[in-house]
Amino acid sequence: MLAQEIDFHDIFKLSPTAMALLTADLAFVDANDAFLEVARRPLEDLIGHNVFDPFPKMPPDPGGDPRWIALERAMTSGRRECDRLIRYDVEDPARPGVLEERYWSAVVTPIRGTDGALEMPELSTREITSVILQFRELELDGQRPA
Repeated sequence: MLAQEIDFHDIFKLSPTAMALLTADLAFVDANDAFLEVARRPLEDLIGHNVFDPFPKMPPDPGGDPRWIALERAMTSGRRECDRLIRYDVEDPARPGVLEERYWSAVVTPIRGTDGALEMPELSTREITSVILQFRELELDGQRPA
C-alpha cells in the first residue's frame, strides 16, 4: 500500500492512543475517539476552545510542579516533552460536579510545518489509574510491585 492510498485522518481517529491536536495558542483542532472517551467529552465541546477551558490547571502537588507543565515546556522549547505522572480528576458524567480520581501519562510533541515553524502541539495521553490503584493495593498488603 502506498502512502497516497492511506487515509491518515482515519488512522488518527481510530488509534487506541488518546491524541488531540491543538493550535499554537492551545485551542483544540481535533481529537481522536480514544481521547474523547477518556476525556468524557464530545468533540464539539473541545473544538476551538483553549485546552485550559475544559481542562483547567489543577493546583500543584505540595512541593511539585503545576499540572500541564509538559505542554507549556514543549511550546517554549519546541521539543517533545513528557509529563511526570499526573493526577487529573475527571467529572463523572452521570454525577455532574463529582470528580473521579484519575492518573495520566502525557507526551506533547510539537509538530512543525514545512517551513520549520511550530504549527501545532500533539498531545498524547494514557490513563493509568488502574496501574496506580494496583500499586496502592500491593503497598497496603505489604508487597512490593515487581
